[in-house]
Amino acid sequence: MEQMMITETKDIEYSEKEIAEDIDYFIKSVEEVSPFSYMNADSLSIQKLAMDLKGKGARKGNELYLDFMRLSAAFNVGHIYTFPPEAMLDEAIKNGYRFFPLFIKKNQGKWEILGIIDNAIPEKNIGNEVIRINGNEMSEIIKTIQPLLANDGNSDEMVGASFPFLLWAVNISHPYSVEIMNKKTGLIEILELQGTNDLDKYRTQKPIDTKVKLQDFITFELLDKNIGYINAKSFLFVQNNEITKSFEKELESYFAELKEKGVSNLIIDLRENGGGSSYPSEAILQKIALKPYQQTGGSTMRVSRQFGEFLDGLPWAFRMIAKKGLMKDYHKYPIGTNIKEESKPSLPKKVKNSFSGQVYVLIGPNTHSAAMMMANAVEDFDLGILVGESTKSIPRELSNALPLKTPNAKIAFVVPASLFTRANGDANNYDPVKPDVFIESIAEDIQQKLDPVKQYVLEKIILQDKTK
Repeated sequence: MEQMMITETKDIEYSEKEIAEDIDYFIKSVEEVSPFSYMNADSLSIQKLAMDLKGKGARKGNELYLDFMRLSAAFNVGHIYTFPPEAMLDEAIKNGYRFFPLFIKKNQGKWEILGIIDNAIPEKNIGNEVIRINGNEMSEIIKTIQPLLANDGNSDEMVGASFPFLLWAVNISHPYSVEIMNKKTGLIEILELQGTNDLDKYRTQKPIDTKVKLQDFITFELLDKNIGYINAKSFLFVQNNEITKSFEKELESYFAELKEKGVSNLIIDLRENGGGSSYPSEAILQKIALKPYQQTGGSTMRVSRQFGEFLDGLPWAFRMIAKKGLMKDYHKYPIGTNIKEESKPSLPKKVKNSFSGQVYVLIGPNTHSAAMMMANAVEDFDLGILVGESTKSIPRELSNALPLKTPNAKIAFVVPASLFTRANGDANNYDPVKPDVFIESIAEDIQQKLDPVKQYVLEKIILQDKTK
């Protein structure tokens, strides 16, 4: 299943027939798997776009992948997207390609430098505005990129976090001549940059030949004798049976250590967690919840041949977990049926080494999908104190994403099989997950290597310990 999430498109020419078959496969998959395929899009517009893309004729993998980004973005759903073309990225690096070495972030209508790769420029430039790249106005670059991303409230963050990859996709290549404006003086400066081959900071997966480990997704630490810290960077590891077993073992060992040492404060960091499976988040919530809760108040799921095959292909333990509740009688329903379920909060299961201290959950604009739903459970059922910034995505979303791959160009993509309602069951609430304590991370904090969100929690814990 892990291989299903790797786009294998090559930098070769694909025939008009192959491309048409892949486009038809993509659209048919969305229509058959998703319970509300055109919830945020017009079906006639999608059909026209598909016809236009088919009519372009034969073309090379790079251009074809871009077309599939446009097609998936047109559905305007966060969980309909393509995985980056890892094979082509690896080949580009081998051939000496160098990627744009800066991350950017939109701030009050301006695109500012947020992060720097490989020490490409001095860190004093963090917060400065990017005006042009290789003579192209930033407004025009963004205008070119936007159709490649779903406009689901998170497109600006996606542009900023994936900017090196997106520039490669739209053929803005190294060397880079970058015109920036100093935020303090207003002076314009032109920087000549050669680019970087360090892709790990923004690739959704590691290079194909790289072996991943649990620490790439989640780490468990003690910051102090009385402060635990779980940095949950991603929940996208359940398809890897070896890593999942490591997670279960380390989770149990960690909470046993917290109990043994009498740790009374726990920080769970979800700020950079783009989601994945709800299994890890549920395992963590079971350890910290002391009252009834749930991660979703209800759902609508489409019965499809594709998702049925996915369930049957899961390892036995996960298959047993998956086939509870809504999916218990999945195979008994006719293909195409929308199964609806409402749920009510329940007490957490009795688990070993449950945590009874104070829990702080750090969230932000990059907290998505399963991580966002976990944060929403904390929010709606008061399971901890949320600190940071609001999420961009809302706890009423098409999710439960199924990985698939086109038959010819091998473009990996996901399709949501379920529509979830926020944790408390309020289907009319379209608010994002909001923090109890709002603290914004600004460019100056990054420049000075400060983390005001985490620092706030640490100082609060220290103050509380002194007053005891």
